[in-house]
Amino acid sequence: MGKINDRFIYIHPTFWFVVVLSILTGMFYHILIIFIIVTWHELGHFFMAKSFNWEIRRITLWIFGGVMETEEHLNKPLNEQFLVTIAGPIQHLLIFLIILLLKQTTLLLPEHLAFAYQYNLLILIFNLLPIWPLDGGKLLSFIFHIVLPFKRAHQYILIFSFMSIFIFLVCMIKWSQALVNVAVLITFLFWENKLEWKRRLYVYQRFLLARMNQHIKEKKMQPLLFISHVKLKSVFEHFYLNKFHPILIRDKQIITSELDCLNYYFKQGQYHATLSDLTQQTKK
Repeated sequence: MGKINDRFIYIHPTFWFVVVLSILTGMFYHILIIFIIVTWHELGHFFMAKSFNWEIRRITLWIFGGVMETEEHLNKPLNEQFLVTIAGPIQHLLIFLIILLLKQTTLLLPEHLAFAYQYNLLILIFNLLPIWPLDGGKLLSFIFHIVLPFKRAHQYILIFSFMSIFIFLVCMIKWSQALVNVAVLITFLFWENKLEWKRRLYVYQRFLLARMNQHIKEKKMQPLLFISHVKLKSVFEHFYLNKFHPILIRDKQIITSELDCLNYYFKQGQYHATLSDLTQQTKK
């Protein structure tokens, strides 16, 4: 864990502002309870990811949430992504159990335990909303990736996420529930989705580049059928997460691989090439 000195665990500056504010208003223990729940949640993700030897760049903690930065887009097996994602929400079940056990003791005041129970439930429900990058949004993205190619799946989950943010905002306004807190959370979620939307082509490029270094035996095979004048960049738009694609060129009765297409496109810089160009290059 030597990376901790390089701010592997990064506490957002707003946390310290909230801590000072909580001390001045007598809410320190409440903020501390929320922070412990959030940290516990993120550590659930962390330890599950480490069990699969994922590269984890950094864990960022806010007072009301956290983000573990990983290479999750780059062709990680869906079963690993699923387990890493649900490892966070599962921690809340353990927290509920600990709260019930603590109720049998006098270690904490009853009002603190009641507060912990309430916010543990709220954080769990909120985190399971179908909004990126919440765990609920990531779980929904797995479904999109199963039924759609990577590029479309990633775009659709962000569009669905924007719609969910709007619905969530309307519901909170209608019920007049904690509007100040909701405004902060909505602003954060909208900003994160806006950034991810701007990065979508970059994420797609990283997805393609990562496929060049993947082991074929680890993927399911799904042939794709095209005619020879189709451009390589159009072929790539049909690539699925965790699947290997033999490319069948119907009019030339030739089979090539996605690795040949990717290498020709990226390593040889043939950004406007077609499948026909690739097959002619292969014959030379």
